Amino acid sequence: MKRRIPSVKVAWLVGTALLATALLIGCTIKQQVQLEVDESGKVSMQIRLEPVFVEYINDLSAFTGESLEGQIFNMEEIKKGFAERNDVTLISIDTPDPATLEMELDFRSIEEVFSSEQELQESGVIRFERVSQGYSVRFHLDRKNFSSIMKFMPALQNPLFEGLGPQENDDTTEEEYLELMDLALGDGGADSVRNSYIETKVTVRGTLVSQTGGKISPGGVTFTIPLIRVLLLDKPLDYSLVFK
Repeated sequence: MKRRIPSVKVAWLVGTALLATALLIGCTIKQQVQLEVDESGKVSMQIRLEPVFVEYINDLSAFTGESLEGQIFNMEEIKKGFAERNDVTLISIDTPDPATLEMELDFRSIEEVFSSEQELQESGVIRFERVSQGYSVRFHLDRKNFSSIMKFMPALQNPLFEGLGPQENDDTTEEEYLELMDLALGDGGADSVRNSYIETKVTVRGTLVSQTGGKISPGGVTFTIPLIRVLLLDKPLDYSLVFK
């Protein structure tokens, strides 16, 4: 017999589906990061939404009366956001189709980029340090510091989304979560979450000293994070990279 999920948990998980959409956690994110020995670098990024989430976003916009006019990604707002930053330059941006966003970024100093994100550093989400072997970048995400991610994204600083992220004492299982994705998003919702991930390929012009959590790839390392792990955070996520 199929297990019944408590109604309170249903409400929380359906709410989390809305958060997932706002965070683009119904998508695959691929990033190519190139680090130079002088601390400068480039980032190529592609964000591609799963079809079921595109349909969900369109239905949600119709329900709220906010027309997307066939454009899910607001390129003008993205350009405006980068124009206000001194540490990162937006080189190009494109949406080859409504479900895909592609960007190329350039930065003069990786240390400058990380130092500008004090909230993430102080909470331990990101740590950038000069070490004896060169430079160390560490990423740690758990239920205790997830709220700093929420603060980092202004779009989520809204009472509607408060408390919808992974909860410190929550015992939701992956099976329960995926079952509710089908309930909230319709058939295919669970499969879309299963298929969604973040892939970051880091290439180093200098020397890759060590890494944890990724796989060695030509010239660097590749980190792949299934997005269900971010949605649940039933275990902390830890990744690191040391280069010189």
